[in-house]
Amino acid sequence: MTTSKMYTWRFHEFGHIKNLQMEQVEIPTPVRDEVLVKIDYAGLNPADAFLVMGRYPGAGEPPFSVGRDGCGRIVDANSTGRFKPGDSVVFTGATVGITRDGTLAEYVAIPEGHLALLPHWWSPEDGAAGTKVLLTCWQALSDTAKLRAGETLLITAATGGVGLASLALAKAMGARTIATGLLDLPNDPGKSEELLKLGADHVFDTNDPDITEKVEKLGGADVVLELVGQDSFARSLAMLNMFGRMCVIGAIGGIRCEINPMEIIFKRIQINGIQVSAYSEAESQQAFDELCQVLEPSKTKLPIDRIFPFEQVLEGLEYLRHGPMGKVLVGPVGE
Repeated sequence: MTTSKMYTWRFHEFGHIKNLQMEQVEIPTPVRDEVLVKIDYAGLNPADAFLVMGRYPGAGEPPFSVGRDGCGRIVDANSTGRFKPGDSVVFTGATVGITRDGTLAEYVAIPEGHLALLPHWWSPEDGAAGTKVLLTCWQALSDTAKLRAGETLLITAATGGVGLASLALAKAMGARTIATGLLDLPNDPGKSEELLKLGADHVFDTNDPDITEKVEKLGGADVVLELVGQDSFARSLAMLNMFGRMCVIGAIGGIRCEINPMEIIFKRIQINGIQVSAYSEAESQQAFDELCQVLEPSKTKLPIDRIFPFEQVLEGLEYLRHGPMGKVLVGPVGE
C-alpha cells in the first residue's frame, strides 16, 4: 500500500441519513485473528439507512462505518490462517456494519471467521450482491420454515434483494413460488415479466383486490416470506394453508397491522422472526457452505439492478426506496 489513509462512509450520531458522510481515516491494522481486506464492491441495504437513523435494534454506538455486504481481496493475512493474500472473499459475519466497521470502506480489518471464499461461479459483483441476502433466506427457508420440494412459497416484495434471493433459493430447493409486489406501476413496467423469467411460477400485484382469492385458487401457500408488514401481514396470514409457516424478515411498508388471531389458532400457523445477525460465526459459515451446495448445480447468482460509484452512497440508498429490480451496489471501490 502506498498510503496509510483510506476513504470510508461513517456516521457520528444517529439521526438523518445525511449524517452518513464519506471521510478519510487511517487504514485499519489487523490484530489477533484478523485479516485486512481491500473492498472491490459493496452492497447497499435499506437496513443501512435504518441503522444510521437509529431504527435498528442492537446497533453499536457510532462513530463507525456501515455496510454489511461486500466482496474484496485479502491484502494482509496471518501466515497460519485460512486465507492468503490475493484470495477473493465475501462477508458472512453477522456483526459487520452493525456493531463494527462495515464494508462501505476501501479497507476492512475483520476476523477470519466473518469471511468465506468467493464461490467460483460468482464475480466480485455477485459476491457483494448475494451473500447476506442469501444467508437471510437460508435462515428463513431451510433453518426455520424447513421448506420442502413441492411446497409453495409466497414471497412479498419479491423484486428486492431478499425477495429475489428467496426466489432463487426456493427454485433450487424444488419449491413452487408465488411472487408478489408493486408490479403494475405505469412508470416502471416489466417487473412481472422479469419475475417470471427469473423462475416465479405465478406473479401478482400487491394492490390486486382479488389477490387472496387468486392465491387460494392456486392451492394457497405453505410458507410466506413477509417483508412488507402493515396490511400485507394480515393478507399473508389469510393466504397461508393449514400448518403454514410465516417468516417475518422486514416491515418496509410499516410496523402497524391488524390481524385476526383466530386465523393463527385454527390454521395452526407458525410465525417466526428472521434475523441473520443472530447467526454465530460458526453458524454463518455452516449456512453459507450449505446454501452454496444447493446453488452450485445451477450456478445461481442474483440480479444486480444498478452499481453506483463509491462516492454516491447516499444516492444509492435513495434509489433503494423506489423499488429496484435486484441488488444495488457501489464500486469499484477505491478506483
